[in-house]
This record gives sequence, structure tokens and C-alpha cells, in this order.
Amino acid sequence: MQPTTVEQVVLDLIVILTAGAISGAVCRRFQISSLVGYLMIGAICGSGGLGFFTSESEVLAHLAEIGALFLLFSIGMEISLDEVQEFAFRLLVGGPTQLLLVSIPSALLIRALGLDWPAAILLGSAIALSSTVLVFRALKEGGVQSTAAGVSSISVLIFQDMAIVPLMLMAPLLAGASEKSSLDLLKLGLYSLMFLAIIPISGLIVQRIGVPVLQRLRSRELLVLFALAVLGGMCFLAHELGLPAALGAFAAGLILSGNRLTQQVDALILPFRETFAAIFFISLGGLLHIQEAMQDPWLVLIGLPVILALKTLGGAVALRAVGVRWPVAFCFGLGLAQVGELSFLLLSEGMRLDLINAAQYNQMLVLAIATLLLTPAMIGYGIRAVGDHLAEVVRHVKKLKRPPSDVKEAVVIGVGPIAKQVASRFEMMGISVCFVDMNAVNTYPLEQLGFRTVTGDATKLKTLQQAEVDRAQLVLVSVPSDEAAVAIVRMIRRLNKSATIMARCRYLETRARLLSSGADLAIDEESHVASALLSMVDSLDLAPH
Repeated sequence: MQPTTVEQVVLDLIVILTAGAISGAVCRRFQISSLVGYLMIGAICGSGGLGFFTSESEVLAHLAEIGALFLLFSIGMEISLDEVQEFAFRLLVGGPTQLLLVSIPSALLIRALGLDWPAAILLGSAIALSSTVLVFRALKEGGVQSTAAGVSSISVLIFQDMAIVPLMLMAPLLAGASEKSSLDLLKLGLYSLMFLAIIPISGLIVQRIGVPVLQRLRSRELLVLFALAVLGGMCFLAHELGLPAALGAFAAGLILSGNRLTQQVDALILPFRETFAAIFFISLGGLLHIQEAMQDPWLVLIGLPVILALKTLGGAVALRAVGVRWPVAFCFGLGLAQVGELSFLLLSEGMRLDLINAAQYNQMLVLAIATLLLTPAMIGYGIRAVGDHLAEVVRHVKKLKRPPSDVKEAVVIGVGPIAKQVASRFEMMGISVCFVDMNAVNTYPLEQLGFRTVTGDATKLKTLQQAEVDRAQLVLVSVPSDEAAVAIVRMIRRLNKSATIMARCRYLETRARLLSSGADLAIDEESHVASALLSMVDSLDLAPH
């Protein structure tokens, strides 16, 4: 019996998720970017490789699109609405600069190859678009998404995501088949402005009403449902207004950013995001037809380096235009050198309108997938190559979301049974707590419960600055190493002269060192264990009879 469409889709999902798990394990073992693994395993298992994907169902494409929406949602939550003003300059200057510097030369080169002007303009515009999802994921893996260069790169990508709307409208005009009047275009512009105005209003409503209610209810299930409702609602609204759903997902992230629940939402949707992201990237890799690339090797040997060079240069100039220094701009320009997933939408529309044929579409697809495969390695190389220059220009835009000024703040360093008990008492006293620990396994459950967390080595100045110990009124140091405790206390006292610092240590001799290093209160396990043992001895009836 022939399998039904549903069975085909389910089988594809099983293959994709299994392949994702295997490739993820291999990548982790050999310290390779998981993105490369997903794309490569997709190319191997797809219709252009072993043919393990049995269906061409649109359902699978929709599931992959959900993965992109979840990732764009996470990007939005990384950015506070308060920081949009800082993004505005980068977005409005860097975005158009990159788009024009790549699309115009690309169109001219394609026209020189013999294609007519409409096809050249369409293909040049498609080449100019990069992958917001892939670049942000790679920047986050490298830990540089919040640097000035990282923020500038993301701003350029967000502009490209917004530019897909006029570019999609341009395609029918190029084909001479547009049914939209100037009035329709004016309406779309007004709808876009209305949509942008809804974002800060919705963010304010969530901040003033939604967050307090959800905090009182203390239900993770309700928080997940609320976040998914906001995500789905904004995507649907964007679609109804004729805007891309990707813009709605990013807007939903902005609405939920900048409040006490932001980190908790991000932690709770992590399983959804990672699962659908795997489907997205593996499905994307499955579009690659290796045989077609081998039939025309010159296309890859010549076209690929030209695209990478042109997009790297255009990205570097755009980043330099918004104030990023040349060495850093060039290295981060490498991260903008791929052809993104939104390009496929534009190319598909061009093929539907007969601006390009199927052969030209497949050729662009081969080049695009090749650039996507190279992107994580190029970004990794750029981060390593920039070296000390990056350290000079790093400026963390993302801040930990601060509670109201009338609530005291405490930082608990070291997540263990003792620290958790003390932190629980802090919460009962109305003190906002931020946890710091080296192990993400310890901090992740706390994020799900709504606590602020920082994962990193507390002996490093950068980690303490991220935890904002300079603003805390109370700091508890509860780490297993006495030497680390002394170093942490000393560094905290340099950053914060007025905070009350409490510390625990194992040995009596360390207690004096902690006090001399700046701790206000220090307790050692040695003395208390000895006292407890003596009390136990005294309680025993050991007198001779």
C-alpha cells in the first residue's frame, strides 16, 4: 500500500530529527559548528543525495519556516526596545549601504553574462540578501552577538529582512505583470508604519499588565502559551498586512524583550527553537543537488569566489560606515557573504513570473547553499583573525534587565544547595537575585524559574560585569575553591565599595583572608563542622558507669 501524505511527512520528520541528532553528536565530538553539520547532513540525505526525504510536501516546508520564525523571535528578544534607537543608525545607514554595494555590481556582472536587465536586477537583489538566522546563530556560538560589530551585522541583516517586502513587489514590475496600483503601494507603506507603531505599544502593555500578572501566577505553562500566542499573533498580523511573517516573529521578540520574564521565556522555548531550527537547516541543506553542481563545476569554481568577495567587501564597507574599524569590519564582513534563505523566496517568485528559468534557479540554489555551508567557518575565522582588535572595540549593547530601583539586588556566585537556600531567603525578603555559575546545567533550570543568570567564570572581570555586581547591595560568594573565593571577593570589592559581601570557605585560615580581601561576613566549614561534632559528642552519654 502506498503511504499517505501524512505518513510521508512523518517519515521525513523522523529522518530529519534522527539525522540532526547524529550530526549534532558528531559536530560536538569534533568541535564543528552544528550549523555546518545540519546543512551537510541535509545535502547528504536530501533528494540531491541519498534521497532519504520521501516527500515534496508543503507541510515540511512550513515546519522549516517555523524554525526560522522561532530563531528570529529569539533575535528580537536579544534586543530591548530601549536599544532600538541605538540600532536605528546602524540599520538605516549600514543596511542600504550593503544592499546597494552588492546588488548593483552583481546585476551589472549578470547583465554582462548575457541575461536581460529584469533577470539581472532580480538575481542581483537575491544575491545581496544574507541569512539573518544563520549569521545570528553563528555569532551567538562565537559569543560576539552583543559586540558593536555583532550588533552592526545584525542591524544590516534586519534591514535586509524588511527590504524583502519592496523587493517582492518589484518582481511583478520587472516582469511587466504587476496588478498593484500606486494606491496599493501607498496602502502597503501605511500598513508597514502601522505595524511598526504597534510594536512599542504592545511592548508597553506586556510590560505594565502581562508581566505582573504572569509573575503572580508563577506558571511556566501559562508563560509558554502566552509567548507562543504573541509570536503567532504578530506573525498572523504581519501576513494579513502583506508583510513577511519573519518581520512579525522579530517584532514579537521585541515586544517580549526587556523585562524580568525575558530570560525565562527564552529558556522555556529553547526546545521548540532548537527542534524546528534543526528541521529548517537540514531541509535547507536538502535542497542542494550535488549532481547539478558537478555538471557545471565552473559555476562553483568562479561564481562562488566572486559572490563571497563581493559580499564580503560590501558588508565590510557597510560596517565601516556605521563606525566599525576596518580590521573588524572586514572580518565581520565575511559573515555577511552568504546568500540567505529569503533569497529563495525572491528567486521562486522570479521563476513563477518567468524572469528566470528553472536551470538558472538551480544554479543560484547551488551557489547559495555553498555559501551557507561556508558561513560558520568564515565567521569563526573572522573572529579569530580580528584578535586583539575585537577586544578594543567590544561594547556590550545587551544589558541584563534591571528590576525596579526600589528593590534591592543580590548576586549569588556559585549555584549549590547552600547558595540556593540563601537565595530563597533573599527572594522572600523582596530582593532580586542574579545567579552566577560556570556550569550552564546549573543556571538553565534557574532561568526557567525566572531568575537572572550569568554563565561564566566569576574570577574573570567580564563575568562579574555581566552580572552587574557594581549595582548590587548584597553579594554571596559560595564556591567550592577557597582560592577562587578569595580572588572573587577581591575583585568584587574593587568593583563595588558599598555592597555587603558574604562568603563561605572550607578552611578556618581562609576566613581571615576573605575578610582582609573585602568580605564583610565570612564563614568557614571547618569551624562549624567542628562545633557540630563537639555538640554531638556532648550529647552522647559517654561518662563511665
